[in-house]
Amino acid sequence: MKKTNLKKFLLLFCMLACVFTMTACGNPQINADSAKESVKDKEVAAEEQDLKEWAKDMILYLSGNLEDAGTEAVISDAEKGITIDEINNKKYIVNPKGMNVKTIELYNSWNSTKDELGKLEQNIDMKDIDVEVSDETGELCTISVKLKYEKRVCSFEFVINDDYTLESGAINPSYTTGEKMGKAGMNTLIGMGTVFVVLIFISFVISLFKYINMFENRKKEKKEDTASVGVDNAIAQIVSSEESEEDDLELVAVITAAIAASEGTSADGLVVRSIRKVNNRRK
Repeated sequence: MKKTNLKKFLLLFCMLACVFTMTACGNPQINADSAKESVKDKEVAAEEQDLKEWAKDMILYLSGNLEDAGTEAVISDAEKGITIDEINNKKYIVNPKGMNVKTIELYNSWNSTKDELGKLEQNIDMKDIDVEVSDETGELCTISVKLKYEKRVCSFEFVINDDYTLESGAINPSYTTGEKMGKAGMNTLIGMGTVFVVLIFISFVISLFKYINMFENRKKEKKEDTASVGVDNAIAQIVSSEESEEDDLELVAVITAAIAASEGTSADGLVVRSIRKVNNRRK
């Protein structure tokens, strides 16, 4: 029984080995991604020195414009479309068709960061600049270098596209742990302060609701008073009308009695149709 199971196991193992062997004997396929990366490797290796030179001269150009006059110079160059090629009278491999939008963004990033750095305190050695082939489609390589400035260390990172245009430029100052904690604490305080201010404002608005109710109640009371006055006036008119009618009846009775007395007849046969006031003044 055991020998039978062993034979079955060996047979199954041999069948699986044959299947895997047949699969491996298929036509070999070329990996397109590997081919692209290989082309990129060769291209970057051939142009590495020029890429490094562009990065070095760009950093030197930015670092040479630290004061307000320097900031204005960078802005003026950008607005006039003056490239680093024209400034250094040299043709660089990056941005072969001139300045692009990403270069403007790099200048703006530098202008907003330079005050935190101070002056450049070390010479830029080509050996300190790293060029790495990018694995992402549409991007040729990434150029990075870390330099020491007067106030702190700063890392530059430039991403270059396959057509050698600047895709992005990052300027990243290095902060100490204490500075990072201070910034985090300040952000926390600002966030909490904003929340408390909003809550106080909401509480203030809610507290005003009672005045709205008071205003509505006053309006209701005014309407009720007006309605009450109108009712009182109507009642007074009705009462006055009734009194007037009673006075008229008494007047009719007196006049009827006077006429009956003057005619020497009974008042029962007389009917007063109307009473009209006569103007006694003579014209």
